[in-house]
Amino acid sequence: MTKFTITEDFPKNEIEFDHRFSDPKACYQYLFDQKWPDGFTCKKCGHTKYWVSARNLYICTQCEHTHSLTAGTIMDSTKSPITYLSNAMWWFTTRKSGINATNLKELLGFGSYGTAWTWLQKLRRCTIRQGVINYPGALKWMNFSSAAKNLAKETVVLRAKQSSWLL
Repeated sequence: MTKFTITEDFPKNEIEFDHRFSDPKACYQYLFDQKWPDGFTCKKCGHTKYWVSARNLYICTQCEHTHSLTAGTIMDSTKSPITYLSNAMWWFTTRKSGINATNLKELLGFGSYGTAWTWLQKLRRCTIRQGVINYPGALKWMNFSSAAKNLAKETVVLRAKQSSWLL
């Protein structure tokens, strides 16, 4: 098994996290640094100069190709503020007892349980390993993903239990 080590300055507590990621600009800067650690490079033409649109899209000054910091992530196509997403990820990954949709709804002030539930499902999909995970008992979880469509499909397969009365 591969050992995972955090190599950056990870916040030690919620106060540090709130200080660092309370501003949307700080959240976008963090995503920028993760996507382009050596600075912006257009994936279409390789140019390094860009301008930022009002919707936080990075546009190459040479070929005008549009780049999004959230494209291909669980934050893709969301209309919620990036600070909400950052907080949800923090709570999901750091709370020892976990977090449920009702907690997330209350913490972020959502009007809908469904929104909180959908976000948690996206976060949970990120933590499922590829392949098959066997659990004791009758459930076998399988995770299939299509890289072309960036869709994750999960299937629950029930193992048939052999019973003597079914003979």
